Amino acid sequence: MNFFKSLKNLISFFKIAKSKREIVFYAENENSYLFFEGLIKKLISEYKLDIHYVTSSISDPILRSNNKKFKTYFIGSETIKTIYFKMFDSKIMILTMPELNIYHLKRSSHDVKYIFIPHNILSLHMTYKRKAFNYYDIIFCSGPHHNREIIELSKVYNINSIKSFNYGYYKIDKLGFNLIENRIKTKNILIAPSWGENGIIEKYGTEIIDKIIDSEFNIIVRPHPETLIRSKRIYNKLKNKYRNKINISFEENITNLNSFYFSDIMISDWSGAAFEFSFGLEKPVIFIDTPKKINNVDYNLFKSVPFEMEIRSQIGKLVNLDEIKNLKSIINSTYYNMDQFVKNIIKLRKKQLYNFKDSSSIGSKYIYDLLN
Repeated sequence: MNFFKSLKNLISFFKIAKSKREIVFYAENENSYLFFEGLIKKLISEYKLDIHYVTSSISDPILRSNNKKFKTYFIGSETIKTIYFKMFDSKIMILTMPELNIYHLKRSSHDVKYIFIPHNILSLHMTYKRKAFNYYDIIFCSGPHHNREIIELSKVYNINSIKSFNYGYYKIDKLGFNLIENRIKTKNILIAPSWGENGIIEKYGTEIIDKIIDSEFNIIVRPHPETLIRSKRIYNKLKNKYRNKINISFEENITNLNSFYFSDIMISDWSGAAFEFSFGLEKPVIFIDTPKKINNVDYNLFKSVPFEMEIRSQIGKLVNLDEIKNLKSIINSTYYNMDQFVKNIIKLRKKQLYNFKDSSSIGSKYIYDLLN
């Protein structure tokens, strides 16, 4: 069914005159719209442009859009998707997907500008795979660390074709738009880690929750989508263990940001969500210092310190694995010293993040100018 629906959408897309589908957003999954939303709304409302949105998720709610300026397509079949990328001839494709042109999704032979929109503000050279960004024309940078890393990346791989643009990060903006200045503390703790064999849920979940389950705080566990796919058995075992506890809940829909707003502190590891929570809502994060996620075999060729290594201790507290036993007291100390953390976070955000609350305006103008 996916194959024939994908084929039908492929034909529908290319039936439209190229001049009528100049800007295309490609979404790997239903979570991608979280990062595109601000740009799309600005391009439609301020520049009156037609936007075409191609998603590989048949369950993507965006497919139900009825906005005449916003056309959506489902192209989920791997075969059809590969053909689509090869045939692609619109002026601009905007993605959050690293590793363009590395595997089966190749750059088109047509004159296309490929723009990468970060789906986190982590550094580009540690958690991402080798050459993950080498085939992009333009990278929208979240902060100065991305500019530095693009320069270094270009030297390491001897390329000079990647342009950087000082953009920011829409998801942090969106959280900031809803920031309640005099918010009431809720005594909720949000556990929102990364994924992988050394992730909090995969390896340390029971140990961490056991230490705080009888505290005065409510606990919300928000697993990474990849944990639900790759470590579902481990996650379900964890969930079942605490299903009768009234002060713990599980949030599996990451498009819902309510748990961010309603929590005072996040517990995380190497997840980009930690910086969204902290910079967007001015709240501290307790980082469990699990082994680093190094996915780039060339990482040792880069000299710059990854953003996430440098900044974690400045927006919260760094907890060694042998200190998990003291987690309850660490949470209490963090909670009752929130004001000092807030001051540090605001100061760091000004230094480390571009265009807070204004990235969509800046980015949409850049795209419009590029188009013209």
